[in-house]
Amino acid sequence: MDNKALDEFWRETSSGKGPIIDFQGNMGYSLLSEEGILFIRNDFTAPNYEYFELVFGDLFLPDSAQELLFKDKVMLLMVYRKGMQNLLLSELSVDVKFMLDLPHGQYFFFVFLLDAGAESLLNSTIHAIGFPSNQHLNSPELETFYLKHPVDIWEFVDPAHIEIKRGGPFHINLIMVNIEQIPGCSLLFSELLQEDESTPSL
Repeated sequence: MDNKALDEFWRETSSGKGPIIDFQGNMGYSLLSEEGILFIRNDFTAPNYEYFELVFGDLFLPDSAQELLFKDKVMLLMVYRKGMQNLLLSELSVDVKFMLDLPHGQYFFFVFLLDAGAESLLNSTIHAIGFPSNQHLNSPELETFYLKHPVDIWEFVDPAHIEIKRGGPFHINLIMVNIEQIPGCSLLFSELLQEDESTPSL
């Protein structure tokens, strides 16, 4: 991804304009529906015969991740299509659900909590990472368990790719993990991406 395009994306993100950028450097902007759902447009290339499915997403933020939101932070969603040069970055709002229209395929979904005041995206410090969760969000039981056993939060995380296929819509739950409390968080993220040799480099 071109650094100039990334810099423009980061400037728009820091301004709170809800930008979107793909691996080719194409930029767009998300739209907020009347129902309060953030529609994230994407330009993932797909043959004409390939079907698309709606994917809805939501976040779960334990107290240890919520406390980071009071500082100057920005939240980004990353969607990566396994085995292809398809990568999407989009700004998110913590209290808004999001929706994408994705072609059938295998995808990784991540959310990053970053320093909004950094000079560039690549220089921004990651404070928390959201991973797909195998539990329903907004669960008091999950929150209580996390507060008592923060490292065991991995019992609620499903690190595998998600297959988007016929039969949608799909619902993706992401749980934010504070990497200061769980040092293995960023390492796990690296391991996930290393499983696919074609992962594009930012």
